[in-house]
Amino acid sequence: MRQIHESGENYLEVILDIQHELGVVRSVEIARRVGVSRASVSKALSVLRDMGLVEPAYYGEVVLTEAGLEHARAVRRRHDLLCQYLRDVLGVSPEVAEHDACRIEHVVSDELIERLEALLADGTGTNTRTNEEESQ
Repeated sequence: MRQIHESGENYLEVILDIQHELGVVRSVEIARRVGVSRASVSKALSVLRDMGLVEPAYYGEVVLTEAGLEHARAVRRRHDLLCQYLRDVLGVSPEVAEHDACRIEHVVSDELIERLEALLADGTGTNTRTNEEESQ
């Protein structure tokens, strides 16, 4: 699969959020949340459909494919971990943490996300790796 751009990941994340909140996803709701026209949503959905991430729309309903759901969940996980770190460890306001996490989530490595997850799961907010682990 070709690489998905930041805007595509944002659409997947919004679709996942709407699905969890409302059960049914319609392009008009995507447009409202993203702040774009329905025509822009239609174009974005066409690209996501070509990438195999959303199903063809039936009666205006937008459905993620299995690959789309997996990718959307990964983006949401990155977002949530980054937001938690920015807010709880660095002390950034919730609004700034949300905004910055939304920007950062598209460019961080899987390694960074795994480290953040371990750091936050530890509960101390500090690096738990020893010098020996770092030298390997």
